[in-house]
Amino acid sequence: MVKDQTIQQCIEKINPTGRFQLFMAFLSTLSFTCSGYITFQFQSLTVAPPMKCLSETCTALQEVDTANSTIMCHTSRGSDWNFDTDQTNFVTQFDLYCDRMWLISMGTSIYFVGFFLAVAPLSSLTDALGRKLSTELFVVLHLVSLVLFGMSRSLYEIMICRLLLGALHGGISVSISVAFYEFTSANTATLNMMLSSAGFSLGGGFAGLVAMWSPHWHHTVIPPLVGFVVIGVLFHLIVPETPHWLFARGYEGLAISSLNKVAGYNNIPPLVNIELVSATGEVNTAKKSHGTAILWRTPFLRRSIACLAFGWFTVSICYYGLEFNAASLGNEYLIMMLMGCFDFPFKLAMYWFAGRAGRQIACQAFLGAALACLVLSGISALDEIIVYGNFTLKTILVSCGRAFGGCVFALFYIYTTEILPTLVRSIGVSLCSASARIGSLLAPC
Repeated sequence: MVKDQTIQQCIEKINPTGRFQLFMAFLSTLSFTCSGYITFQFQSLTVAPPMKCLSETCTALQEVDTANSTIMCHTSRGSDWNFDTDQTNFVTQFDLYCDRMWLISMGTSIYFVGFFLAVAPLSSLTDALGRKLSTELFVVLHLVSLVLFGMSRSLYEIMICRLLLGALHGGISVSISVAFYEFTSANTATLNMMLSSAGFSLGGGFAGLVAMWSPHWHHTVIPPLVGFVVIGVLFHLIVPETPHWLFARGYEGLAISSLNKVAGYNNIPPLVNIELVSATGEVNTAKKSHGTAILWRTPFLRRSIACLAFGWFTVSICYYGLEFNAASLGNEYLIMMLMGCFDFPFKLAMYWFAGRAGRQIACQAFLGAALACLVLSGISALDEIIVYGNFTLKTILVSCGRAFGGCVFALFYIYTTEILPTLVRSIGVSLCSASARIGSLLAPC
């Protein structure tokens, strides 16, 4: 006897928390870790090393200019002073100090410009080509861009590569997140996004660690290069196209085959004698067009997209504003690494709270906490309150605000994918993500 089943009912039967879903969670977390590394790679490579005097003029000036700003700007590097390190980064190789410091802000912003310009077209490509093919394409383009970045010899070549990497970050973050969501249950998808968001933060911290120990900045491309090779090979060999996308495009037989492949990975008997139906009970037999028009077709979706896009924008300007100015709190490398590790317990707390209070209340609570930390961290008097060692109360507030913002970012991915229909899920997430990039561009560097 043939039974009508929705895809989500079939996923529940083949175990939405099985070995395949754990494998997908690993790929998603690794992808976000690599993306976090690349996002903050430029920032970690623009930390100015200490300088040493080579002339009596420099030594005399150093007695009155402890910050060394006058020395670096008004004396000659090489004859009067030089950087006291054998390592190379963008500051030492391209002289990014004094009147060229604006290039640091440009290099940081151009990554988000690439993300903003490309996230909607690439996510629309995800809806058109499918989650599997588009993810594999983005991985290959990531590898090419990283190789070109490592081979760059001028700052302008680096800027172009950063623009490309930012664009590809927008595509792969949406495609792999949606792919995982369409293979699992909502609760498991929430946990995965918390882990992926923690991976993004750890990737940023790892970028600081690698930059601190690498003798040459070209070597810093190796970790994400290896990571994306692993993602591309495993995704191609193991992950099928998502049944949601196949069914929405009218390929019911292939959708069932995809479900049975996942069932095999989870040691579950294959599904037999079923006919897939949509969640509304209508059999899907025809291909449907994709596009953004459906996002504005109903008042509910219009309000949802507007509110979510503004929420993404708000949390982005808060998160990156705290991140970019964290270097002023102490050792830049140390601050990056500590903030990366600091996020993880907050992500676990967010998962627990969101499961009990719901997505909306969790977003409101954590976003409110992030904004409160942002406002309080602007009080200069907090710099004088020592909590432990060199850590002031302001350092703690900045770290907590960044962690709260990262939690809201992760939950917004899940909240948005749950609201939007399959055929426009990627483009909807991308539009909200694009609004977040506007926030990151406006965040003070």
